[in-house]
Amino acid sequence: MTQLDQPGHSTKSNSAIFLDTSLPNLARIFDYLVGGTTHFEADRQAAAEMLKILPSLRKWVRLRRAFIQEAAQILYNEGFTQFLDLASGMPSDDHLHAFAPGSRIVYSDINPVAVSYGRSLLETRENLAYIRGNAKEISEILQAPEVLKLIRLDEPVAIGINALQLFLSEPEVQTLAEALFEWAPVGSKLFLVFQTHANLEMPENYYKFLALCRQAQLPIELHTLADAVEMWQPWHTSLVEPITQFLGLPEDFITKADREGINMAFYAAFLLKK
Repeated sequence: MTQLDQPGHSTKSNSAIFLDTSLPNLARIFDYLVGGTTHFEADRQAAAEMLKILPSLRKWVRLRRAFIQEAAQILYNEGFTQFLDLASGMPSDDHLHAFAPGSRIVYSDINPVAVSYGRSLLETRENLAYIRGNAKEISEILQAPEVLKLIRLDEPVAIGINALQLFLSEPEVQTLAEALFEWAPVGSKLFLVFQTHANLEMPENYYKFLALCRQAQLPIELHTLADAVEMWQPWHTSLVEPITQFLGLPEDFITKADREGINMAFYAAFLLKK
């Protein structure tokens, strides 16, 4: 099994560890899973180990990317011209700015590799920025010079949450929801995917997958749909529907095997500040 990067396994600095292409990096692993080009053999090997435990992982990851693209188009057509994107992951030319042309967009991530690539890709684009920021310290992101320059608080802003809820505790999600609600102008929207499980006992393979993710410094947790929605109060639910329905995919696109025995499901969601 490929050994994923873990704290304490090297005497290199944290920066060197993140930028070392001989070690798998989460941003590059997920770039590989969505069909990107910014990854190395170590990342592909790590992804292969994850896929052994959760074969449907690539499908779920690509569904989330498709949601982000479709959501950006919908919000742009509604009149949104500024976006704050949290946990953006590895940048690409088919991210938000491709579907909301001319918009002012600030991408952010805690992963130095993603940030380094993002800054390189976007450095000549005056209306785009990629910053390093931790959603657990959202006030620092909101006060970043790039956010203060590009995001105007006299008009609504679209805020992408991506997969953040997977990696935050319930109190952390609630703190983030309240901080964003206080900061955002009326009419602003969150767009995100709720990744959920039903009230079923989780299978052993799922626990193995969680353990592998923890080795990769990726502690994740799924919730029921009701619990996931409740965490984002006081945001008002504008739309929540199965992601396959949102994307216009056939009902059988997600198979029983994809749900891995826990009835895992993805829901597309827009939440509104009234």
